[in-house]
Amino acid sequence: MVKPLVGVIDYGAGNCTSVRNTISKIGLRSRLVSSSEDFLDITILLIPGVGAFPLAMKALNDLKLVEPIRDFAHQGRPVIGICLGMQLLADASYEQDYTRGLELIPGEVKPLADPDWHIGWNTLEVVGEDAIAENSDGYSFFFNHSFEFEAPSEYVTGVARVGRPIVAMVRKRNVCGFQFHPEKSQKAGMELMKRVIKELIGA
Repeated sequence: MVKPLVGVIDYGAGNCTSVRNTISKIGLRSRLVSSSEDFLDITILLIPGVGAFPLAMKALNDLKLVEPIRDFAHQGRPVIGICLGMQLLADASYEQDYTRGLELIPGEVKPLADPDWHIGWNTLEVVGEDAIAENSDGYSFFFNHSFEFEAPSEYVTGVARVGRPIVAMVRKRNVCGFQFHPEKSQKAGMELMKRVIKELIGA
């Protein structure tokens, strides 16, 4: 049986190496995706990301990847966003300027306030009954962000607390996102990635 092939979007704003290392450790193949031709034979698409939302969307547009990503998701195929990659799934962001996102999960990205930066380990609180998230309830994951994804509650599957709850996980059918970095979250992150990919491929 051929192992699933994970396509990792490479647009100059992602930690592709560490993400691909994690994918390899859980026994799957991966391929960097930087053009529409790279989508061939991809089973699941992963959007990593660090940096600023407007620059990331500009890079995706310059590489002509926005429509292929949207088409992939609208066909019911699995998409995962990590950190900035999760935020890119939103309708829009207010970072620097108002910028349209991939519009795959309703919501907007806005600056964190009190605190204005969330960095370090924090506990995931699962909300709802998403099979992807439930076994990670109470585990710690590594966060590093200064903007938050404000999504309708029906799409929020996990939160972290910084004195108040902020969105840590979102999901809309075949599309899901993590505000934290699973690839930097040791065993808990690896186990979550394994479950996510298995669940989405079977969904």
